[in-house]
Amino acid sequence: MNELQTERPSKIERRLQNYRGTWAWLIQRVSAVCLFLLIPVKIYTGWAARDMVPYPEAWMSGKKVHLNSSVDIALLLFFLLHGFYGLRVILMDFGIIKANSFFWRTMILALGLLATVVWYVYFHRMEE
Repeated sequence: MNELQTERPSKIERRLQNYRGTWAWLIQRVSAVCLFLLIPVKIYTGWAARDMVPYPEAWMSGKKVHLNSSVDIALLLFFLLHGFYGLRVILMDFGIIKANSFFWRTMILALGLLATVVWYVYFHRMEE
């Protein structure tokens, strides 16, 4: 075989490829389900913190859940992942980017923005 011809991958090699599109689809679907669960919790506990709706006393108080930073960080993480991967799909549909080239860039951008916001909101204030 000369240098200009490329060797075709075998059936097994093609079958074991890492399908980035599948992972992007899965990330977007899992983040949608998590947002679907966390947003109502955040809204309901906000109302419960103001005593506008009943809240079970067996659980933590509505105010504690509503002001819990873990819930806020999780909401931000899932929002960024869902939004950026959705934007990636839109850009692929318009032919602006190629499918495989922006999987990791999208992940790095979402996690980088999350880290920056978490650092600024939770740690930067402590230094002042």
